[in-house]
Formats: sequence, structure tokens, C-alpha cells
Amino acid sequence: MNIDTPNSAPDDSRRRLAYLQAVVSSLPQGISVFDEALRLRVWNDEFIEMLDLPPGLVVDGVSFADLVRIPAQRGEYGPGDPEHHVERLNALAMAFQPHRFERTRPGGRTHLVHGEPLLIDGVLAGFITTYTDITERKTAEEELRHQHALLETVIEAIPCAVTLFDSKLNLLLHNREFLKLLDLPEQLFAKPPTTIEAIFRYNAERGEYGPGDPESIVRALLARARHPVAHHFERTRPNGQTLDVRGVPLDDGSIVTVYTDVSERRASAEREQLAQVVFNHTPAGIVVSDENYRILSVNPAAAGMTVRSAGELSGASVLDLIQADDQWKREQLQASLILHGSWRGEIAMRRHDGQSFPASLRVNRVEDSGNNLPRHYIWIFADITERKEAEARMQHIAQHDSLTGLPNRLALLMRLGQLLPEARRHEWKVGIMFIDLDRFKIINDRLGHQVGDEMLREVACRLSGVVRETDFVARLGGDEFVVILPGIANPGDAALVASKIVNALSTPIEAEGHELHTSPSIGISLFPDDGPDGDSILKNADTAMYHAKSAGRNNYQFFAADMNQIATERLDIERKLRHAISRNELALVYQPQFRADGSRPTGVEALLRWHHPVDGMISPDRFIPVAEETGMIVEIGDWVMLTACREMKHWIDSGLPPLRVAVNVSARQLRRRDFCETVAGALAESGLPAELLELEITESSVMENPQEAIHILQRLGRMGISLAIDDFGTGYSSLAYLKLFPIDHLKIDRSFVRDIEHDLNDRAIAFGTIALAHSLGLNVIAEGVETKDQLELLRSNGCDEVQGYLFSKPLNSAGAFAFLHAAERAE
Repeated sequence: MNIDTPNSAPDDSRRRLAYLQAVVSSLPQGISVFDEALRLRVWNDEFIEMLDLPPGLVVDGVSFADLVRIPAQRGEYGPGDPEHHVERLNALAMAFQPHRFERTRPGGRTHLVHGEPLLIDGVLAGFITTYTDITERKTAEEELRHQHALLETVIEAIPCAVTLFDSKLNLLLHNREFLKLLDLPEQLFAKPPTTIEAIFRYNAERGEYGPGDPESIVRALLARARHPVAHHFERTRPNGQTLDVRGVPLDDGSIVTVYTDVSERRASAEREQLAQVVFNHTPAGIVVSDENYRILSVNPAAAGMTVRSAGELSGASVLDLIQADDQWKREQLQASLILHGSWRGEIAMRRHDGQSFPASLRVNRVEDSGNNLPRHYIWIFADITERKEAEARMQHIAQHDSLTGLPNRLALLMRLGQLLPEARRHEWKVGIMFIDLDRFKIINDRLGHQVGDEMLREVACRLSGVVRETDFVARLGGDEFVVILPGIANPGDAALVASKIVNALSTPIEAEGHELHTSPSIGISLFPDDGPDGDSILKNADTAMYHAKSAGRNNYQFFAADMNQIATERLDIERKLRHAISRNELALVYQPQFRADGSRPTGVEALLRWHHPVDGMISPDRFIPVAEETGMIVEIGDWVMLTACREMKHWIDSGLPPLRVAVNVSARQLRRRDFCETVAGALAESGLPAELLELEITESSVMENPQEAIHILQRLGRMGISLAIDDFGTGYSSLAYLKLFPIDHLKIDRSFVRDIEHDLNDRAIAFGTIALAHSLGLNVIAEGVETKDQLELLRSNGCDEVQGYLFSKPLNSAGAFAFLHAAERAE
């Protein structure tokens, strides 16, 4: 506050202060004036009353510090030492800075404190402060805020969308449901006031009001909005939502609109109509009954299935529709309805003529929402006669082999599950015969599946013809059959049946114009001697069957405990062999091959070795048959071929003159359609010339399907690869086919070379093989040469190449390279 006092004298100042004191005393606010030394000079009674100061203390010249000490000691400035508060407030006052704040006293009264520095002739003369009691105003404001918040809460709590537009069509009020229900963006309301025109335009542009020019739509809507009248209509939005819109104009020209989502109500009405259509037209029978099972309503399907009219069924008991002799089901149904309020299952239902039909039935209780008592039951049923017949057919299909008509594995296991407990009770013996047809795969692959299928059908007939009616014949799949012999007296009974089976299958089978010959390998196990359950006796019969195959086929073998040891060992080898490649347990060794005169090496044969980290070296005689049988020989053979080609290429790159590397090929490899591509891939990846690779193939593998073998060998020959028949003379072959094979070498098996010095038969076979090979233009390699006499006999009779311990045992890669390198240098 600035007071101009030009040429003022001390008396004038006193008169002005007295005048100011009189004015201040008449004001309703509390007023205080402190001089530049913070001593009180002017005040009024409201100042004393509002600050609740002792009247005797408030005198002219009292210090600011003495006055604030009183409320400080009363704790009005908060906890802590009162003198600290006095010092703090005195320091703030000495700054003479203008201030304005609200302060609520302990009694609950609120004062507005407004202070400004007092300037006289531009010079600081003190500080003037007003204290205005604003308690009533604050209370009114708080009440207004409370009412406003309550109004907003009420509007937001309304489940409908609500808007209030003023007479100028500006949005005054809305709730969040308005934005949510009409799917309006927040940006539309970012800069109030939002106009109804803006909302109309946004909706028109997004097609909310249907097709048409948005501006034309907005103009039409605005024209109606400017003359508001009470309205009520339903509007379906493009998203399928249906809104009930009600608008009421107010006296001041504003309008309140309420939007309610009635989509569910509309859908419910439609569902009711649809439910009635479904009730009348569904093929399932529907019956509505009261809590005493009296029929209240039926649909046409229920009337049709029971051959009764709706009038005849009305008032009758639903339970009367259930077949009378199915009393247990009726009692079970009623008990379930009492306990759970529902039941589902299959039951026999009666028609009007007394005939019954199988039905699937589902019953549900519908509770009375008022008193939680059962109001009525819904019974839904369907005639499942056709389904039952289909299930019977499917069960037959599921339990019988489609090719032979015999029971299948599932039926076999079910039969064992029924038979063995009975046999255990009566102390019967049960025989299990596991039958596998010898050479069936060769017939099937060579002559086709149609011939193989006809053969299997004939075998099934012959098996069924030699057993008793009480016996059980099943086909497990492929060429595997099982015969169950219940109630046999001793193992001899099973042996007798096995002999009949062998005799029955000894007669040739005519199929598709072919005369087929097969024989059975039969394994026999007995219950309970060879196992306590179906799984074990089947497994043991299977084990005995493999033993029969090993014993030369076309025979039967009874299970013996040591067979399991052999089978377990085979499974152990199979399990370990599956990881042999990935764990780098396989390796190749190489046995050099020489000209028969011993002058120089002509090549090497790559031989597979397996060193297991725990079992040590495992003989090829043990793991190769397992690999052949399981098919792992294909992956192993591919690895052998690629590794051998890489190794020979490495030797040549390291200075060794080019030599031939021979790799053994299994029958399974040869049967693969992509075998030639696999060989070509190994040559391409290793970089080895094709003429340096020789593939050794056994007689039996090429004779499984000679025509296919000729095709494959010709493709390999055109690639430049050498081909050799390995173990010649140990298998079966046809010279008519042999001359058609594009082969380069015959290998005389070591079994003929071993006793060539002493056994005239072996010598004749060896010399005959040499003569035969030369007559066909083939070279001969003899393997297993260990003595000089053997070498001399072979060389003098024209053998071309030899291989054996006389020259070198199989060597690892480094050893073979060193040996061959030294042999070349010695030459």
C-alpha cells in the first residue's frame, strides 16, 4: 500500500494514523498494521477476535514476535519448539513480501490472510494485513463441490448413456457410458464445448446413419435438433447393436437424452421365436413335465417317436414312456433327478403299440427362481436305433481284420482278458502260437500287394480250418497271425496243432495266376507256465517265433527262458546302436586288396567297426543283423559310403596314387528308390571320382527282386561305379540273372578259401567260380587269404585279386594310408 504524503509533518502523520484507526475499527475484517520494525501500530477488534489474542497484550508498539508467540505456544503452527516457529515467522515477516493464503484455525474457522508492504512516499513504512473470515463461503463451496461430485457420480452410475445439450446445442453434461455405448473417441471431447454438430458429423462420416452424403445427413439432423421435441425410437447401429433413444426437452431450451442398449432384449425376443421354431421342428423329442413327471407339453417329434398324439400324452407320466422291464434304469433316473436335478444315458422307450426302441435321454430340472423349488423338467430324447446298428457294425470292424475277416489285435487282447482269468480259476493251460510267414515280404514286393493279399486270405482260411471251434485265430497285421488254444492238457497238444499248421501251409497257394510257396515260423508259449498275463505270453511266443526263424524256418519252437536273454541282448544292441553315429562310436577300418601275384595294391575294402564306450568292441556279426532288421542299416550305410569316399579322396590329395575303395551295400539300401541319388551325393560331396568307388552287393539282396536290381545296377554302372557280388556261392542265385547283372567282380567267400588246401569240395567251388567269372568277363577277388599255399592255389588257377591277413589285417585310416604309401614306394 502506497500513501503519498508530500510535505507532511509529524502532526499530520499522527492525524492520518488516528483517522486510519477509526476507519479500520469500522471494517468487518480483521486488520493489522506493523511498522518497519514489525511493531503493531494499527488494528481493530476483529483482528484480536479472529486470532484469539489476549486483549491486554495487543497494545501499540507490541512486537510481531510477541504476538505470534501466543498461537505458536498453542501449537497452531504445528509440532516443534514454539520459539523456532517464532523465529521462522519473524524472519518471513522481515522480508516484507506480499502474500495471500487461507488458514484454518483450531476452532474450525477459515480465514483468508492477505498482506502487502506499506509504502509512504515510496519508502517502506511497515506491513498491512487483512484477515477475512471465509468459513461460510468455504462451507458453501464445499457443499457445491459435494453436490457436483454427487451429481457426476449419479450420472456415471446410470447404466445408460446420458447427455445434456444446451439451447445452443453445446454438450453440457455426459457420462462415460455415452462414449462407450456409441463408440465415440476421446479426441472428440478434448476441446469443450463439444457441439452436437461435431458428433453428428463424426457419425455420418463413419456411416453410422447409413449411406448418403454426410453433409446432407448432418444438415437434416441439425434442423430437427434446433426444434427439440420429446422423442422415443430404436436405432440399430452398423455393428448390430440396437439402442433405445429417449429425448426430453427442458424449459430453458436444453434437452436431455438417454441411450439404452437393448440388443440383448431384442436378441432375447428373437431367441424366443427361434426356440419355438426349434421346439416344433427339431428331430429330437422334447417333453416338458411338472415336478411329478406329468407331461405338460410335447413337440411333434416326441409324439411321432412314441406314436401318440400331443393330446394323448398330455397329463400322462413321462415314466410310462420307459420300457417297463427296465425298472432298474427308472429307479436310477429318479434317484439322480432328486439328488442332482439331471440325468443322461441310454434307455429303452415304448411306442403306443408296445414295441420299444433304444433312445438317448437327457433330463434337466428347471428351478423356480422365486422359491428354489422344482418347477418342471425338460426331457430330450432321440431314437438311436440306427446308431446302435452302426455301432455294432463299427465294433465288428474295429475288432476284425478287413483283409482276412479274422479277429484283430484288439479282439485278441479282449479275448485273452476274458480267457486267462477263467483259466487261472479252473487251472487250465492255454497255448499261444505266434505265426510269421517265411519269405512273405519277398513275394509281396516282387509280385505286388494284390497277390500278397490273396495269399494272406488263403493262409487265414487254412489256419481256421485246422483248429477247433473253441480255438481263436487272429491276424495282428502284415504276415503275423496268433492262435489261442484254450484248455489244452499238455504242450504236446500245442505241438500237434503246430504240426497241422506246418502241413496245411506246405501245399502251394494259387493267387492271381501265380503258384506261391510259403512256410510258417511258429513260436509257442503256455499260460501260466511262460507268463502270468496276456502281454507276457504274447511277448514270449513272439520271442520263440524269432528263435524258430533262426533255426531254419518252417518249424515251431517252444519258448525257453534263455530266449529272453537273447532277445534282451538284441534290444540292448538296438537301443545303443541308435546313438552310435551321433556319439561318434562307429569307425571304418580298411583292408588292402592286392593283385594275385602280390605285385601291387589294387584297392581297399571299407569295413565297419563299433567301439562302445562301456561294452568295448562289438562284433559286426552281432550288430549288423540288428541294423538290417530295424532299418538302421540305411542311415549307417549312408554314413559308411560318405566316410569311405572322403577318406580315399583325402589319401589321394595327400599323395597316394588313386586306388579303388569297396563299400558293402545292404539289401535295405538297395531297395530304396533314391539309392542311386544317395551314391551320387556321396561322390559329389567328397569329390571322389566314380571309377574309384566299388559297391559290394550280396547275392541274396539282388535276387530278392532281380528285375529291379538290374535296373538299379545298370544306373550305377552308367555312373562309372564298379560293382561286385559279395560272398558269391553262399546264397542262392540264378545264372540266367547273373549274366544280366552289369557287375565287374565276383568275390569268393572266405568260407571256401579257408579249407581250399585240404577240402577238395571247397577247392572245386573256388576254381569253378573263377572259371565261371572269367567266362562272363568278370574279375575274381578271393577274401580271407591267410597262407602262401592258399595264395599259390588261387594265383595258379587264375584268381585276379586277393585280400586277407597274409597281406594285411584291417587298418585304421592312418595305418592304411601309411601301409599303402609304403607298398607303392616299394613297388
